[in-house]
Amino acid sequence: MTPTLVRRGAMLFALAFATPFLLSAQAATGTVSGRITDASIGRGLPDVQVLITGTRIGAVTGPNGEYTLVGVPTGPRSITVRRIGYQATTRSVQVLPGATATADVALNVSAVNLTEVVVTGTGTATEKRKVGTSIATVDSALISRAQATTVDQAMQGKIPGAQITQNSGSPGGGGISVRLRGVNSFISGSDPLYIVDGVIVDNESGQLADLGTRSNPQNRLADLNPSDIEHIEIIRGAAAAALYGSRANNGVVQIFTKRGNIGRPHFTSTTRWSTSELREQQPFNFYPFDVNGLPVTRFNYQDDIFHRAPSWEQNINIEGGNDQTRYFMSGNFANEDGIMRSTSSRRNGARINLQQQLSPKLVANVTSNYISTNNQLQAFGEQNDYGIMGSLFFAPTNVDFRPVQGIYPLPPALGTNPLLAIDRIRNPQTIERFIGSTKLTWTPITNLLVDYTIGLDNVGFEQRQFVPRNAVLGTAPLVTGRSQSVFENNRVVNQDGVSSYTWSPRGSFEMRTTGGFNYTSQRVRITQATANGLAPVGDLVSAGSVFSAAQTDVELRTLGFYGQQEIGFRDRLFLTGAVRYDASSTFAPSERWQAFPKFSASYVVIDSKPGALNSLRVRSALGWAGSQPGILNAYSQFISYTQLPFAGRPGFVNDVTFGNPNLKNERAREWELGADAGFLSGRVSTEATYYNRVVSDLLFFRPLPTSTGFSRQFYPIGTMSNKGIELSLRSTNVDAPNLQWTSTMTYAHNKNLVDSLTILDFQSAGGYPNRIRQGEPAGVFYGSYAARDCLTGAFLTDSLGRYRRSNQTSDMGNSAQRIAISGGNCNDSLNRVIGDPNPKWMGSFLNEFTIAKKLRLRALLDGVFGNKIMNLSTRAQNAGIASNSKSYERELLPYGDPRKLPPTWNSRTQGIFEYWIEDGTFVKLRELSASYTLNGLGVQRFFPDGVDLTLSGRNLFVWTDYSGYDPEINLFGTNAGGLGSVQTTAADRGFDFGGYPIPRVWSLSARVSF
Repeated sequence: MTPTLVRRGAMLFALAFATPFLLSAQAATGTVSGRITDASIGRGLPDVQVLITGTRIGAVTGPNGEYTLVGVPTGPRSITVRRIGYQATTRSVQVLPGATATADVALNVSAVNLTEVVVTGTGTATEKRKVGTSIATVDSALISRAQATTVDQAMQGKIPGAQITQNSGSPGGGGISVRLRGVNSFISGSDPLYIVDGVIVDNESGQLADLGTRSNPQNRLADLNPSDIEHIEIIRGAAAAALYGSRANNGVVQIFTKRGNIGRPHFTSTTRWSTSELREQQPFNFYPFDVNGLPVTRFNYQDDIFHRAPSWEQNINIEGGNDQTRYFMSGNFANEDGIMRSTSSRRNGARINLQQQLSPKLVANVTSNYISTNNQLQAFGEQNDYGIMGSLFFAPTNVDFRPVQGIYPLPPALGTNPLLAIDRIRNPQTIERFIGSTKLTWTPITNLLVDYTIGLDNVGFEQRQFVPRNAVLGTAPLVTGRSQSVFENNRVVNQDGVSSYTWSPRGSFEMRTTGGFNYTSQRVRITQATANGLAPVGDLVSAGSVFSAAQTDVELRTLGFYGQQEIGFRDRLFLTGAVRYDASSTFAPSERWQAFPKFSASYVVIDSKPGALNSLRVRSALGWAGSQPGILNAYSQFISYTQLPFAGRPGFVNDVTFGNPNLKNERAREWELGADAGFLSGRVSTEATYYNRVVSDLLFFRPLPTSTGFSRQFYPIGTMSNKGIELSLRSTNVDAPNLQWTSTMTYAHNKNLVDSLTILDFQSAGGYPNRIRQGEPAGVFYGSYAARDCLTGAFLTDSLGRYRRSNQTSDMGNSAQRIAISGGNCNDSLNRVIGDPNPKWMGSFLNEFTIAKKLRLRALLDGVFGNKIMNLSTRAQNAGIASNSKSYERELLPYGDPRKLPPTWNSRTQGIFEYWIEDGTFVKLRELSASYTLNGLGVQRFFPDGVDLTLSGRNLFVWTDYSGYDPEINLFGTNAGGLGSVQTTAADRGFDFGGYPIPRVWSLSARVSF
């Protein structure tokens, strides 16, 4: 199907439902308005869903809890009021023609949310009780109270089964990765599919210049302003994500922004001041004597590299409207300095959301969001030529890096002077982004709904880099200086149409039939210009003398259709069957079209009954979803060619990758079973889910004989499974007039296993000791170890007391000698599995208090347990060229000191990867805050709603045995492919190598509205 036919089909679809509304007559209607409050404290509740029961007429309350519903059919009606954390309520109201009826509702706190309405994975708005899959929701209150810089930061610790990791402390977000229910693909990254107001957005985290090779300082979800978010829906499994087809193997996250409410313009202003600091310093060698026992001066450059960094953020929004038009407008200005000197992030954004009643049966929603971000970054991670962290770890502590007459000395063996990098090396980024959508909703009759949405996500990303002459060691062209300019345009356009019809064939049955289509087109264009041999002055590419350039252009298209049938029986039993049929341009024509079915059931056993057990629902679902290769492997069905000029003439040679003419998508099958229960009059609720997922046709590179002219082919190589449980417990511990206390606990356990491989096990991250190995979790650490006595388990040492390395003949001898030394065959293998970076379980504990209706306290603890980390940062410190680790001090102690280690003891550990494995278990005080409302007469004179003051902190304390900066740091971030196709997979986790430390952050904010 060609793009022209798709566009024509979309136009016909729009015309088909646009024509009848022009002919429809207007019926007599009225208006319903009121205020929704918290029954305990009497304060207005924002973001409450208010619906006219049995219709699609609804609204969301404003900051004061006020709402207005227009176009309500006359006669006796009922309104249904819902909000996460409160008991749903229904209220009767009489609507008269042209009149306004008032319906105020006070909501009681409740931990049970079966009547909550969700959209993600269901096609149209559906009560949670009718859905057979697990869908998590995070509302605006939780997001705003998190005091987070980015949306994904705000979700940390709030979703069971979601491993949300801040991979670095880089300003502007820190390259956060989201992994739902374990590793599900090697080549598609770990990120779920993100949808914002119906727009499929790209959360790219790759680099355009080398800022750490496979590290990612920031992802593009950082462009969104958390203050604009109304709520977020998360589906974690294929059983729920089947309607999204070949893109939903990693789950789906749908973000909904605020819409505005009927009434006079309402202004809200929030100002936040923050300060960030290094949580704790890394230990270094500061022993005052050298290896010969002579006095030596040592320097701690962490004080020169890191500092206390200020930040400031201002959010302003205006909302209001009338019975025809609603609007929400916001502006955001954020200025954040990083704790590493010369790093910063500046974000400015504006949003306009409009809802227009075009006719009694047709509503238009338009969203537009423009963001401009300017980052100033420094290289870290694997970049050891001009990266600050690499230069710090590889440099001896007895080198004085301070400038002499304006000239910075270079280190003796590797990299650059970190103080020079801070002062003169620049890596500025400029990101201009627009996210917008137009949605038309037509209800020709009460039971029929037709939606059409067109969305655009357009990102212009410019990355520049300047490395001055003589800033690094060596003889490579980089020594002569480098200027680089890279521009990327990433454009995603999606069109979605959905129609649903609700009908009742018999009194006890209720049916809903849904059908729809989706068309997505993505184009990524990159242009790069680089120059070496820079002039002594000038930092542009034109200041160079040796030039190179490159250009890429990649297009991807996906087209899908789906149908869904829902059956309800006596408002207790709900059955759903659906199938999506889609195609992607990535796959071979013979394998392009694939079907993804799903089946689910939900049965409400007990519904809002008094007693100890108030509600109980059981649910189950089975579904299939897929994943597509990323941009780097978009054309893997073809043989590609690389330019290779010869004698000044153009020439080409085939790439090392052989095309796969039968390429098809990875395919996940998932079954889940769960139950939701409410106890003690809704004061306690629990959700439990078991899932079993198998991913087949895993794509990766299989080796080919070089005699073919190629070395590898993108090909299905095996299967992988994830099995686990997810638990959540919510409770209202105290609900008194002057004291409320609520708690939320989550627990998740996932067991990942590579079930089968059609190729030999392989190193998943090039250059690192981890492995994709049949019968083991994906990405296990695999490498050399310290040999042990097979009988006693004691370490084997040589005559100097140093560990014997398993993979060195000089330590272990030949096979016979190895057995003799070991006292058995326990050390027969040169390498073995030495650790697992995947956690055994994750959990969180959130407590929130409201005291005297004015003071609100909250604390969030979250932790990861049972995972291992390979501390390559300390390994770099132990390298012979550095010898700056804390443990190296023991080699410098005088003979006779019982703490002294033999010479070369530390450098020998370089060859024992097991030595660098540490326990990565940690518990973090992720969020801590205290808010107080000033609402005295003097304040209310200017601000009727009062002034909210909040003191908050993030990442305040970490309880861990890990010796590095932070156990949460991850070298590879969300990348699967890396810069220049350096081999990495989504399974590569648990490496700490020159990471940007995650800071401790304190904030003070003030919020006023009027």
